[in-house]
Amino acid sequence: MLYYSLDKDAHQPRFAYEGDAGMDLALSHDLTVPVGAHRMGDTGVHVAIPEGHVGMLFVRSSTGIKRNLVLSNGTGIVDNGYRGQVKISLHNTGDKTQHITAGDYIAQLVVVPIATNNIAEVPALDNTQRGEKGIGSSN
Repeated sequence: MLYYSLDKDAHQPRFAYEGDAGMDLALSHDLTVPVGAHRMGDTGVHVAIPEGHVGMLFVRSSTGIKRNLVLSNGTGIVDNGYRGQVKISLHNTGDKTQHITAGDYIAQLVVVPIATNNIAEVPALDNTQRGEKGIGSSN
């Protein structure tokens, strides 16, 4: 179960269609993002991500395609202990200033399970077929 609370000016999160993976989030205020600039948007939504899960924040497809807006950090991460409002840092990659109206659903929060791992330093890692072959190594 994903619990949430709303600030006074927040808009209700929603799943646009039954079975959607992402919960749509709207801005709680108007926002203007000039060409090439980054701007922080407030949603007024606070979430309690279940233990053993992480919230991953993405722009909605229409936000990226129609408005040329992307998240400044690629993908936002909401850890399960965070209780502040979900904020959206947008970057305008297009050729015109973008104006977003309060209530426009521009991002989505996807909650997924995570593997919690212990970490340990070792003198060397085991060998694999791929080894240190990096980007482009598989053609």
